[in-house]
Amino acid sequence: STALRGALGDRGAGLVSLHEGRRAREDMGYERHHALGYFEMGMQAIYDILVQKGVVTEREVQERIAELKAARDNG
Repeated sequence: STALRGALGDRGAGLVSLHEGRRAREDMGYERHHALGYFEMGMQAIYDILVQKGVVTEREVQERIAELKAARDNG
């Protein structure tokens, strides 16, 4: 998540700022926040921000995950 945050952040594509990442973590709520590991939380925050900004949709991400799983299982 650190490399992805760097690529998408202020010095990269400018899609996710440090402050947005902090806000996204705070907005997760207690249960979700504590159910995730440190890097999982970072990835979830990035995902949430990109969906909120309309960069990707939840459906697009879920479809891509399904494609990757199918390729792994068939390859």
